Amino acid sequence: MMPFSSMKISYQQRGLSLIEIMVAMLIGTFLLGGAIATFINIKQTYRIQENLSRIQEAGWLAIELIGRDIRMTGYWGCLKPSTGDLYGDEVRLILKAAFVVLMPTANCEDSVNKSTSYYLDKTSTVVYTINNGVLRRETNNINNDIVEGVEDMVFQYGIDTDADSAPNYYMPYYSGVDFEKVVSIKVSMLLSSMDDNLTDKVIPYHFNGASKSDRRLRRVYSSTFMLRNRHS
Repeated sequence: MMPFSSMKISYQQRGLSLIEIMVAMLIGTFLLGGAIATFINIKQTYRIQENLSRIQEAGWLAIELIGRDIRMTGYWGCLKPSTGDLYGDEVRLILKAAFVVLMPTANCEDSVNKSTSYYLDKTSTVVYTINNGVLRRETNNINNDIVEGVEDMVFQYGIDTDADSAPNYYMPYYSGVDFEKVVSIKVSMLLSSMDDNLTDKVIPYHFNGASKSDRRLRRVYSSTFMLRNRHS
């Protein structure tokens, strides 16, 4: 038979007391809470970095694409540049050039014939607009959505008043802009993150006279492009 002293020790070592269980639960709660908070912070940091990367990629791509077409404006092979190859207003930019069509190799230095097929070809005109936050490039009567997250876009036109192929000043669009004197275009775009609730508080943002108030990330991308085919 087991001695009494041994039975007493065995009895005392059986299970945990209520206080010990409560202490263990409290410590576990603290550890679990810390793990959850760390996970939430890591996830939020990932969301912010992912959205910033998307904004940067979209901004770079949008500026690169529109800049390429602006520099191309007025190019008609070896023919002399024509008038009417550039137009813009508050919401769109219209560019004309031999973007895709093959140009005639004869009659070099002649003026562009606006009644010929190469000038009237549907691919000779490119129109940039914004539709529901998407930068759209329209050509050949087809709308191509190329970059999303573009909330607004502003064009400022470099006007050459002394015929030295350099802009004397920049101005936004108004009905009296002489587009034949425009030698450069400054493009500014406001891009926003696709996700909301990325900042700790609402951040007011002002661009082109409009205000935005939410918790999205926003960046402005700007670049100036010369109309190379208008330079001597």
